[in-house]
Amino acid sequence: MTELIAIIGTGVAVASVVVAGQRGMRAEMRDRFAAVDTRLAAMDTRLTAIERQQGELRERMAHLEGLLDGLREAIAGRRGAV
Repeated sequence: MTELIAIIGTGVAVASVVVAGQRGMRAEMRDRFAAVDTRLAAMDTRLTAIERQQGELRERMAHLEGLLDGLREAIAGRRGAV
């Protein structure tokens, strides 16, 4: 009978250690996921800013392209389309 109690006690002790380890692991993983989520949000903000700046550069390049076309026509002595 004492052997049975010892076996059951050992099983309960091992189960307690496993459960405690899993809790610690879950907490650690939750913290890591929170950190990754924060970094992804920051990267998303930066990517949005880059996309906005890229759009602004496209507009500026189109404007310069128009100015260069006008200059080319003026130098060549041709009139632009009216």
